[in-house]
Amino acid sequence: MDKTRKALLVTLGVMLLRLPVGWGIQLLLPNPEGDPAIFYAALILQEVLLWGLPALMILPWRSRRLLRREKFTGLCVAAAFIGFIAQMALMALTPHWVELTGAGQAAVLLPQNEIQWVLAVLALVVIPAVTEEIFFRGGLLTGLCDSMSALSAMLLTTVIFALMHGSLAGFPAHMGISLLCSLAMMTRGRLVAPIMLHMCYNGAALLLRDTSAALMPALPLALILAAAAMWMLAQIVWRGRYRRVRTVDGVLLGVIILGAAALYLPEIL
Repeated sequence: MDKTRKALLVTLGVMLLRLPVGWGIQLLLPNPEGDPAIFYAALILQEVLLWGLPALMILPWRSRRLLRREKFTGLCVAAAFIGFIAQMALMALTPHWVELTGAGQAAVLLPQNEIQWVLAVLALVVIPAVTEEIFFRGGLLTGLCDSMSALSAMLLTTVIFALMHGSLAGFPAHMGISLLCSLAMMTRGRLVAPIMLHMCYNGAALLLRDTSAALMPALPLALILAAAAMWMLAQIVWRGRYRRVRTVDGVLLGVIILGAAALYLPEIL
């Protein structure tokens, strides 16, 4: 089985198991809303089961189209900076989107002591960034790159990532961070770039949780992000080339996108 087909089949399996895994965690750790420690433990378990273990089935591989080397320190600093300002910019966007759509936002319990802070950092910052980026950018994106144009692979990975999070309220933010992580992987060619970007994005959310979105300099930050995204996108388009998607892979992609979009029906209806 080739890389693309394997990545798509595993992604389809994750989509089908998303709700059963959630139900199983609720049975194992009932009433997580009442105890921050249990809440964070449930999040960690969910991330490991949904993204970490499936990622082992599509271990990150290097596509020949992503062979690019950079100094590790500079790469991490640049990715961390983009991740931090992305959170501040998108934080200002989310309330307007929620008001427009009437979407409900899931409550996030705040840590109350040192142990809970450690669990919160693991559950909300480190583990999601590592497991999700290994799965989506290390597995799915690099797999798609071998069977279609670089631009198509990037856009499909971005959309699938956002849809499979199943949060209508967070959809624009998930699209934004997914696009940036996909761009970072495509242009830098190393998984550490999207992991660091994602980690600092999540970390900024935890640090700025009490900051009013109205005080955020959203427009200047959005312009910086747009400039960085356009620069990386230009590199992808310049290096990319058209490749026809095979019929079976196209059908799998359609099923994944439609199935993930169906997760939003309870909120919409």
